[in-house]
Amino acid sequence: MIPTLLKLLVGPCLAAAPIAEAGLPLLAYPEDKVYLNGSGSADPDGEALFFSWYQVGGPAVVLEGAETASPSFFVPSGGTYRFELVVEDGTAESAPDAVEVVVPEAGRDYYREGGCAVRSGEPLLSALFLLILGLRRRP
Repeated sequence: MIPTLLKLLVGPCLAAAPIAEAGLPLLAYPEDKVYLNGSGSADPDGEALFFSWYQVGGPAVVLEGAETASPSFFVPSGGTYRFELVVEDGTAESAPDAVEVVVPEAGRDYYREGGCAVRSGEPLLSALFLLILGLRRRP
């Protein structure tokens, strides 16, 4: 009985704070639905986590499921969107962890190729630049 009572009295003071992990930076495009990923967050004591996501930068969005590990939002326009995640276990709160979602600005002529963003005209400009350099080096 005494060890249980001691654990109840001292336990909260010795509890380790949980660790927030907001995930890796993301690349998205206007009108995409983006899912953030805080599933890497953990509590050293093995307790259940409560999630709180906050938008701290970029054009304002509606963050659906801001109290879950994987909230989502629709990208309205280009820019850099920044979010912070804080997790708590009912006893302690984590330090915030941030993630950025980068979206090419509207008006740029980007298209998707194999999962990468390519600005149309870049291959042509690169080839033209190399051709000019090659011509200049001829004696």
